[in-house]
Amino acid sequence: MSDRTLRNVVAVLAGLLVLVIAVTLLVVVGRNGSGGLSPSAPPAVIASPTLDATVTPTESVPPSAAPTPTVSPSTEPSPSPAPSVSPGGPAPATLTFVGLKLDATADPGGEARIVTFRSDGAGTVSAKLGTTSAQGKTHMCLLVGTKQIGCNDITSGTFTGKTNQAHANWTVTLEGTAADAPTVDLTVTFQAVAPKVTIEHARFDGTASPETNGIQVRFTARAAGEVRLVADWGGHPFLYETELVDETGGPVSTTQGTVSQEASTNVDQAMPVTPGNWRLVLQNADAGFGTTDLTAAISWP
Repeated sequence: MSDRTLRNVVAVLAGLLVLVIAVTLLVVVGRNGSGGLSPSAPPAVIASPTLDATVTPTESVPPSAAPTPTVSPSTEPSPSPAPSVSPGGPAPATLTFVGLKLDATADPGGEARIVTFRSDGAGTVSAKLGTTSAQGKTHMCLLVGTKQIGCNDITSGTFTGKTNQAHANWTVTLEGTAADAPTVDLTVTFQAVAPKVTIEHARFDGTASPETNGIQVRFTARAAGEVRLVADWGGHPFLYETELVDETGGPVSTTQGTVSQEASTNVDQAMPVTPGNWRLVLQNADAGFGTTDLTAAISWP
């Protein structure tokens, strides 16, 4: 082979080598980023979910079967851990509806009791159910916003939800299963700056129907201030009675209340409280004439 031919072959091989190296670099660059981004551009970040809520009933429930009661109606439900809050966040607030009579699902005129509240800041909320009668199970659901977290048919249990949002709106619904119409206690615990709990479709049926005559709640005041009760029972005016009892010391130490002198369809009343445990009662002072729907909101310090 002549020197000239050898030089031509070497030149061709060198050109092919340069071409292979260039193609290889283009493939590597194409895999590591687009042409519009510099090698030092930060990667895109996908936001993580802001809610994580779960249902944790006390009773063990097979996934494909209705729950089997593990406690008798007179047994106290097992305690659940106190909801957690983020450091520096608002302190937990607690309110219990005591002796709340439910409607049966099979009752054509019955309605679910709807309890709503708002949490402030990151933390865990809970809704704890206990049955105080022998009249069966409760169909209980927990929602955050419009998202249903879960439902269960239980006699006792605790539903919990965790959030890292600045504010979250929670709903608990309660209704007797089938023909059951149990009487229950419901305790909600949640972190809130100014706690407020509302119940819809409670009953204000009068002294002739004591099981479904108004509401009774227990709450813990975290500071001195006022508890405010705002309630409405439809278009028919009734005499009504409110009672506020200081239960901090165990036996009743302070009782204040009002029996209305004029019939009304609503009440908006504020009463002073000091730090401690309190019980608030609202009931119809008239005999009543049948089912009367009640909506009530309780706010406290």
